[in-house]
Amino acid sequence: MEDDGSPKVALSTTSLDHYFKSSLDEVLVQQKTEIDEATHSYLVSMLTSFAERSATMTETLDDLMDEPLGVQMMRAMQSDGQGRFQTLKQIGDTSLYLTGFFSESLSRSLNGERYYIDVGSGAYHGAAQSLSRGGPSNPFKQMYEGLAVRFVEMVDIINEVSERCFRQDQDVLRIYERYATTGSPRAAARLASLGVALGNRPWTTH
Repeated sequence: MEDDGSPKVALSTTSLDHYFKSSLDEVLVQQKTEIDEATHSYLVSMLTSFAERSATMTETLDDLMDEPLGVQMMRAMQSDGQGRFQTLKQIGDTSLYLTGFFSESLSRSLNGERYYIDVGSGAYHGAAQSLSRGGPSNPFKQMYEGLAVRFVEMVDIINEVSERCFRQDQDVLRIYERYATTGSPRAAARLASLGVALGNRPWTTH
């Protein structure tokens, strides 16, 4: 990708990670829901990853998928090895993120939210089955199976996190995107007031 001459700033994964961890903790208490530590860490990591991607790329809902997720899952199910697991994991993550953050948009789309729930749950189940080492006691196998079985519950959790992010007076991801693009001191100060500590990050140009 060619440099467009605009300033760019390194993103603070730690600050976003902390923000999503705190938000997730609050949502779990509010919804009186319990998840194990591995699942908690996984959700925080997933949210951070997608937030960073959104902050550094101009995307629409469709841009998150090179092709329909159902098509990707069918092809992955017919493959084997590590590639199968990674693809199914990514399909599960994308489905969970989409249904959690874009449920209203999905309700107006051709496939609808139910489609992504079914695909995401199936993908996580397939990912779990791809982990053969350790048998049923494999903790990662158990985690992905748990994500599959409780997919709708996970969607409700992520949806509440999303609503906290996009409140009119606290649109954290929009402000973070502006900071990532411009390095705006005002955006940085706004993020700090919302509990996203960016720290001292050097400017970088590419």
